[in-house]
Amino acid sequence: MKEMPLIIFTLSMQAAVGAVLWAIFLRLRDKEASAYQTNTLCALILSAVGIIASLLHLGKPFLALTSMSNFMGSWLSREIFFSGGFFVLLAVFWWLERSHKAHSLKETAGYLACLSGLAAVFAMAKLYMETIIPAWQSANTLIDFYATTLVLGAIVFYVSSGQKGREKLPRLELFVLGIVLVQIAFLPNYVAGLGAMAGAGQESAALLAGGYSAAVSLRWLLMLGGVFLFLISRTGKFSGQKSFLYTAVGVLVVGEIMGRYLFYTSGIPIGLGIL
Repeated sequence: MKEMPLIIFTLSMQAAVGAVLWAIFLRLRDKEASAYQTNTLCALILSAVGIIASLLHLGKPFLALTSMSNFMGSWLSREIFFSGGFFVLLAVFWWLERSHKAHSLKETAGYLACLSGLAAVFAMAKLYMETIIPAWQSANTLIDFYATTLVLGAIVFYVSSGQKGREKLPRLELFVLGIVLVQIAFLPNYVAGLGAMAGAGQESAALLAGGYSAAVSLRWLLMLGGVFLFLISRTGKFSGQKSFLYTAVGVLVVGEIMGRYLFYTSGIPIGLGIL
């Protein structure tokens, strides 16, 4: 599937950004919080995987640096710049975490990595929003990308915290549930808005409400089911059973992959099929 490198890039990078965002947020909330070094390493690996996948998508990967020359006028240039900046800053942050040196510099690197990551996700969304594909032009793209950032980031952060660390964390699964419910609430208006358009917009709406309706329903059932298992994994006697947690993680990841696959396959360019 030709979209697979883009699916891997966007999901991996957004998961990495989200993991760092959750860690930074909880450090601000609790100055005595642990270092979360495993989380930083996971985010670094995910961002590296994402960057490699994005390079594989390019016809000439070694020309990626030249595409940054149009930073002021191209969202693609900004996406590459901020994604690369996020990776570099995160690598510096991870090294400083491990070496236990330059505490103030470490915090600065962490904040800058977080800001660069959020800017990279914004650039990703704007890159699609300014195409000739109506299904991508709405604010739903921005909402979807940031929602995925928070959901996958929460998963990475929670799993990488370890059993003892997870016991001290706030109820992240409730945040994830809220995010998923917000996405579901936006879905009817999004599809209706596409249906009110002419041509390609109606084609995309017809796919989402018709041919792809089963896949759309399955995606959101997986997301809700994954959150439910996530909730169970932190409830009473089930809190110590990793099977519920890892099943929840698997279900949520599959749901996000399906969502990103539908994002690409439902995008129909203006003029496609018009003689």
